[in-house]
Order: sequence, then structure tokens, then C-alpha cells
Amino acid sequence: MWRIYIESFIRLFFFFILSLFAYDEFVYQLSSDYDYVLEDMESAAFQRILLRLSECSTNQELNQYLLNYADLTASNLNLVHPEELPEDVKNYFALNEKIHSFSFRNEDRHLWITLPDVSNFYHFEPDTNSMIREKISFNDSLFFVFIIGGFLIYSISLIWFLNRRILVLELVTADIARGNLNARVPTNSGSKVGGLNESVNDMADKISQLISNNRTLAQAVAHDLRTPIFRIQWQAELIQESTIIEDVWEKVASIIEDTEEMEQLVNGLLYFTKISSQEIPLHKEFFLLEPFVNHLVKRLYNPKNREIEVIIDPDVYLLAATNLFKPALDNALSNAVRYAESKVRLVCQSNKQQLKIIIEDDGPGIPEKYWGTVFEPFFSLDPSRNKENMGNGLGLAIVKLTVEKHGGQVILEKSELGGAKLNLIIPNLQL
Repeated sequence: MWRIYIESFIRLFFFFILSLFAYDEFVYQLSSDYDYVLEDMESAAFQRILLRLSECSTNQELNQYLLNYADLTASNLNLVHPEELPEDVKNYFALNEKIHSFSFRNEDRHLWITLPDVSNFYHFEPDTNSMIREKISFNDSLFFVFIIGGFLIYSISLIWFLNRRILVLELVTADIARGNLNARVPTNSGSKVGGLNESVNDMADKISQLISNNRTLAQAVAHDLRTPIFRIQWQAELIQESTIIEDVWEKVASIIEDTEEMEQLVNGLLYFTKISSQEIPLHKEFFLLEPFVNHLVKRLYNPKNREIEVIIDPDVYLLAATNLFKPALDNALSNAVRYAESKVRLVCQSNKQQLKIIIEDDGPGIPEKYWGTVFEPFFSLDPSRNKENMGNGLGLAIVKLTVEKHGGQVILEKSELGGAKLNLIIPNLQL
């Protein structure tokens, strides 16, 4: 966000400077500088007054008048011989056609005057050491300080004003992204950013409605499937018990196996729909992690007897909702056992900030390009849906959702054992 503000400030400052240059170009370069024109007219009028004075005064008196004028205007008076004139002054007075024949202001706006009967030229230059000239210079500098200061104050105020309102939008959208679908942006005049507030709220309403509809549909379908699945399974078991024909018995056994898988899928879908609901309460409690994990490992379905190594400090406590954390950890371990070649390892690392449960295996692993999508519901790495290594597609989705509900995150990496490495990171609240 600050990058946007900095870029906006730089652009604003650039256009501010550009406008100053444009003003100077249009007012002073492409047209006459009327301040200078007025100065030239005043200089010519002053020279004519001197001409009248010179007719009725001696050179000494005239010089005294000029010294008094220079003193009163905080200037220095210099008498310059024609041969010592600067080149631009000499060229001006050498012209036959000029607006003001006997007065001239050079690029520094110094006044040069000559009189018909006086051989020398009078040069008036500002006395930079005089108090009034120093004050003028200081005020000019102060003017630019106030211009730049005012621009900075305006820019900072604008950034603060926008940031205060955009921050509200940012916090609400982040809250919605975390799953709080009831969060809404205030629409009062003190918080509005054009029509963006209403647009965000409309978007949140539509997202909430879509998710609610999907959950309702999934839950309804799962509930409606339970009864026919149970009937098929029950009738198949009756047929299996009553038949002695081997071919029929094997086919019925396959039907029962398929219905059991469907039942697991329905149960998983119902559970995923339940925990994905924002309203589900979290009844957290402290419990020792080592016996909790060992109990899960003992009950874990491990038909190929994969080695499961558990490394947990016996004094480590975890604050979590056991009714949610138990299925999540069971899914993570089951997934590792399913794909492991021979070994699964569970390690717990903890510090004052976080507790990390690492589950890794020596299986084929997960390609890095799938690390982000593998946590999506019903995602499968095997497009053929091989029954031997295929779960219900909800295991890792349940793990991620459960850990996030506890304020943590799940990170997938490559394991040193050769397979996948699942990191469950949870805030470590002390007992």
C-alpha cells in the first residue's frame, strides 16, 4: 500500500514542478515580462529627471543627488569609464535604434544610465550587504520554503486521508479472505471511497450467498446419499451371507467395498462442510501432545506396516479444539502412510511464538507445481484415480482448514526422506 502512496507522491511532486516550469515558460519566456517592462519605463523616467537636474546643477551636485538616491534605495553607485563597460552594456548603447536611449538594465537587472554631457556611465547595483536587501532575500527564500512546506503538508494530509479510508477497506477484505463472510465495509460518509465500499459489500454478499448455497447443496446431497448407500450396503451384505457361489460372492464383496468408500466420501464431505462453516465453535483446551499423537498412531490404519517415528518432547502442550484437531492430524498421518514407501516421521518443534508439527514420508513426494493446489477439496495427483493410493480427496483440505481456524498455516515442502514434508504451524500459547 505504501508503494502506491510513494508513487502517487512522486507523480504529484513531478507535476507540481512541471507546472512551475510551465508557468515560467508561458508567462516569462513566450511573452513579455511586464515587471521588466515597467522597470525599464521607470529607469527611462529616472534618466529624464536626471537630465533636467543636470541642466540646472553642477556635476558635483548631480553626483551627490545620485549618491543620496543610491543610499536611499540600498544600492551602490559606480562611475564607469566607457572603455570599462561590460560588453552587453556597450553593445546596447552602441545601437542606433533602441527604446530607451540613455538607460539600460542588464540580465542582472542592474541599472545603467548615461547623460548627454557626461562622459562616464552611472552604474547602480544592489547593495547585498544592506539590511533591507538581506531581508528581501530571506523573504524570497522563505516564500519557497512555504511553497514546498505547504505542498508537503497537503500531500501528507491527502495520503493520510486516503490511507485512513482505504485501510478500512483493506482490513475488511482481509477479514473476508480469512473466512469471515459477515464482515462488511462501513458506508457512512466518513469512510466512503467513492462507490468502492458498496461494491465490496455487494461482492461479499454474493460470495457469501454462493458459499452458503454450495454448503447447503453439499450437505443436502451427502445426507440424501447416506440412505441409499446404506440400503445397497445392507442388501449386498445379506446377499453375501446367503450365497455360496464364488463369482457372485466376489462381486458382492466389491459392491460392499465400493459402498464403504462412498460412505467415507459422504462422511468426509459432511465433516468438511461442517468445519468450513463460520459458525462452528472452537472449544480449545490445553493437552499434552505426545500421548495425543501416540494414541492416533496406534489406531491409524496401516495395512502395510509402515514405520512411524514420533519425536515429541513429553512436556509439550498444545492449545486446540481436540474434536477438530484429532481428525485433521489423523488425515495428515493417513495421507503420509498411504504414500510412504517404508517410513513416516512426525516431529514437533516449539518456541515461544509457534509450535510446528512436521509430518514427512519417504514416498514419491508431491511436485512443486502442485504445492498450492493440493489443499483444494477433491484434488488428486493421480488422474486415473487409482484405488490403491486414493483417499476421498478431502484429507489435506481438512488439515489446512482446521489449522487455519486455529490461527496457523500449513506449508508443504520437500522432505529429506525423499517424499512430502507437511508443516503444521500453530501459534504457541503458553499454559
